[in-house]
Amino acid sequence: MVALALNAIGARYGSRAIFSDISVDMITGGTLTALIGPNAAGKSTLFKRIAGLVKGAGTVTVDAPRRGEDAICYMPQDTGANAVLTVYESVLLASRSGGSWLVKEGDLVHIDSILEALRITPLAFRNLCELSGGQRQLVSIAQALARRPEILLMDEPTSALDLHRQIEVLHLMRDLARRDDMAVVIALHDLNHALRYCERTLVIADGRLVAAGPSEDVITPALLRDIYKVDARIECCSQGKPLIVVDGAIL
Repeated sequence: MVALALNAIGARYGSRAIFSDISVDMITGGTLTALIGPNAAGKSTLFKRIAGLVKGAGTVTVDAPRRGEDAICYMPQDTGANAVLTVYESVLLASRSGGSWLVKEGDLVHIDSILEALRITPLAFRNLCELSGGQRQLVSIAQALARRPEILLMDEPTSALDLHRQIEVLHLMRDLARRDDMAVVIALHDLNHALRYCERTLVIADGRLVAAGPSEDVITPALLRDIYKVDARIECCSQGKPLIVVDGAIL
């Protein structure tokens, strides 16, 4: 079973502490976990600390077949992909990260399946510089999945996508997490997406972890008031899913 645990981890840039003493008992494979919090709360830095890109106090424990940092893939908001590559070349290059440069038939089949799942196969042989921001974001997701991660940290992977594509990507990530026993943690600003698609939610604010648990237990009117300074209520839609409502408007 894939699992990730955090024990009193912290991070700082110079003398400025970004967060401290964050502990999470276990994030398990097969689940989608939301990471939420106000702007500049430290979500990106937390991902970097987990991935070993930023040093700090505490310990990150990974229980996975590949173990350690090799099991973790971090997808940042801005990947800085080489614009002279085609989409297919960039995804193939990402799949070779940290491994052999020998490409097997199964590797190409894997890449083809990812492009098809994300519905970007028609873009395969276009240069990255020709793509829109949303298309490049989908390519970044393909690059992350091409590495066959056991723990995937995704920093706002739907921010440049239209609503239909956001829903498609979140559906896909939930399905892949369950199918491949992958632990996926996604930083999200849309709290209704967190309620609808993520089994668990972590909340960071003011340099600390303020809540963690099942999404419906964590995202409450009290949390919205205390952390986001919004008076809201949570109602159930016709499918029984919770929705956040502010002054009669669904967020």
